[in-house]
Amino acid sequence: MLPDAYVSSILAKYDLPSGEGSPAELAAADLKKPITEWAGRFLLGIHLSGSYAKGTRVRGATDIDLLVSLGPRTPLDIDKLYERFFDFLKGKGYNPRRQSVSIGLQLRGVAVDLIPAKQEWGGSNDHRIFETEHQRITRTNFDTHLQVVKDSDVIEEIRLLKIWRNVRKLRLPSFCLELVVIDALRRQAHHQPAANMEVVLQYLKEVFVAAPIRDPANFENRVSDDLMKHEKLAISEAAAESLKRGDWAKIVW
Repeated sequence: MLPDAYVSSILAKYDLPSGEGSPAELAAADLKKPITEWAGRFLLGIHLSGSYAKGTRVRGATDIDLLVSLGPRTPLDIDKLYERFFDFLKGKGYNPRRQSVSIGLQLRGVAVDLIPAKQEWGGSNDHRIFETEHQRITRTNFDTHLQVVKDSDVIEEIRLLKIWRNVRKLRLPSFCLELVVIDALRRQAHHQPAANMEVVLQYLKEVFVAAPIRDPANFENRVSDDLMKHEKLAISEAAAESLKRGDWAKIVW
């Protein structure tokens, strides 16, 4: 089988159903009532976000991300709101998990990530989020994230790298991963997923460990700082090992 045909078959294997009536959107609909109960009049909206909205989702990762957008008049800052939202979900019996900037839970057999965020003043749609690992508040813009990924035209390569990451059990947060692929393929031709995946692996091997990967919505926010040095080295070494394989069936499967 030709390389592009093989990687396309892998992408199909890890595809997830989406759209109205899919398990992910039914789970999202079930959460609308409790989220509205918690946020009350301060809720601006509940929006599809992350890999589901961007079209970069793969089986074996989060099925759906929901941005819980709170208005700028909401009392307390987002770190306190994050903890209150977590306690509320726990009290409702959802068995939530604290994650990097989201709260994870399982519903209808679906992995859901809820991202509580407080909109900034001024109408820019920038939001403040709480990074639990660093115990800090960060400003970002989810609309910008969505547009940057959609405009990149490297969705296949992003999905392929997510599969590669998952089968090797590497820690590489999805937003950082998306930006890595976009940066690595900035000067490459599109619609050649196998060849481009090799370019991405080369980038991970040679450039990634020292590369400052920055949030396009907030240049001061280095998303690559979410990874420890040993985690970056593990990713680089895994990429080098994959490049030696040659056989695509031994790189992604």
